[in-house]
Amino acid sequence: MPLMLRALKLAVLPYGVAFRERRPGLVILVYHRVGGDTRSEIDLPVALFRRQMAYARRYYPITSLDSILNGSWALEQRSDVLAVTFDDGCLEVYEQAFPVLLAYQIPATIYLATSYVESQRPFDFGGYARSHHQPLPLTWSHVREMVDSGLITVGAHTHNHADLTRLAADQVRNEVRRSRDLIEDRLGRTPIHFAYPWGRATPVAKQIVGEAFATAAQGGCAKNPFGNLDPLELWRQPVQQSDGFWLFRLRLKSYLDAEEYFRSAAARFR
Repeated sequence: MPLMLRALKLAVLPYGVAFRERRPGLVILVYHRVGGDTRSEIDLPVALFRRQMAYARRYYPITSLDSILNGSWALEQRSDVLAVTFDDGCLEVYEQAFPVLLAYQIPATIYLATSYVESQRPFDFGGYARSHHQPLPLTWSHVREMVDSGLITVGAHTHNHADLTRLAADQVRNEVRRSRDLIEDRLGRTPIHFAYPWGRATPVAKQIVGEAFATAAQGGCAKNPFGNLDPLELWRQPVQQSDGFWLFRLRLKSYLDAEEYFRSAAARFR
């Protein structure tokens, strides 16, 4: 499987050479697990994550999502700027990724599926459901410690990691508000960042999210050019185990932007 996935990435490189986004912009990396010791695409070995962060810190300016809104960075940047994010809120983020972020002083946003943090039940959706060792969530104590470091910002990822495209408007509003209110209650600060579970949303869901949050991250695989950056429709780059280190470097430069398109197209013909 890793060889097949790398083959897919290499196959889209000619497309990336021809059509990649060349305008400078905000590149938002999305991670899920670090150091879970599984073969899952969303579970990166700690050594690989450390090498990626060392490279990012050396060669790119790195910003927090907060700074996009408070004006502490210049949108007229002539080079790409990176932001680091994590979805779901796995315990490994605290145990394995956070020490690396501290070492390199890299800010990051963690989007929490709050019902899992609150109940402390293992993550059981998507690929996690098929895992023999379902990852545990962060505790609120872990989250507070990371936030107190000044490097970590907390965002919402709905309460139950719900697919908002399958819910009625009142259900969407409940998922969005419960996650926001619970974070505010447990941490004493209102979250302003949101990430759509599965990267999917309807126009109604986007409207509801926009009423409660200042930024929203969607699915896909793209850069956010500075000239038309929309905080409520932020694209992200999903970092995967099969990227390794060298493909990760190409991902940062938009050479793999077509990967998700071709992956989805291939899935339709299976």
